[in-house]
Amino acid sequence: MSKYWKFIKEENTIEEKVLGRNHHWHYNAEISEQAGIYMVKVVMPVGGMHNFHRHPEMNEILYILKGTAEQWVEDDKQILKAGDSVYIDPNVVHGTFNAGNEALEFLAILSPNSGWEAGTIDEFENLPYSEYR
Repeated sequence: MSKYWKFIKEENTIEEKVLGRNHHWHYNAEISEQAGIYMVKVVMPVGGMHNFHRHPEMNEILYILKGTAEQWVEDDKQILKAGDSVYIDPNVVHGTFNAGNEALEFLAILSPNSGWEAGTIDEFENLPYSEYR
């Protein structure tokens, strides 16, 4: 039985700016390969988005920390607020949009880490997703 653990302090996260979003990586292959899971805190400005996309080989949980998210999963749209979450299977198209008047903050937890190599596939230019917003 494994006895591995690792503490990550906020000041030790890896910060990355992606299309206007600030990513604060707590766990990924670079920080903790043994964890087998990725976790990133995303800070999305007013009007920001992670447009329709899918992860072919990773499932994902999004957990809202602050703000208001317009969350799409396939053709289902929900408004999520602090304390709300969504689970998304691999290869399911989804998109997150800041629907509030303050920064949106959420945790994204993705696994397995071996699925990272398959990447993220954008779908926002493809039907029907290009017509949803």
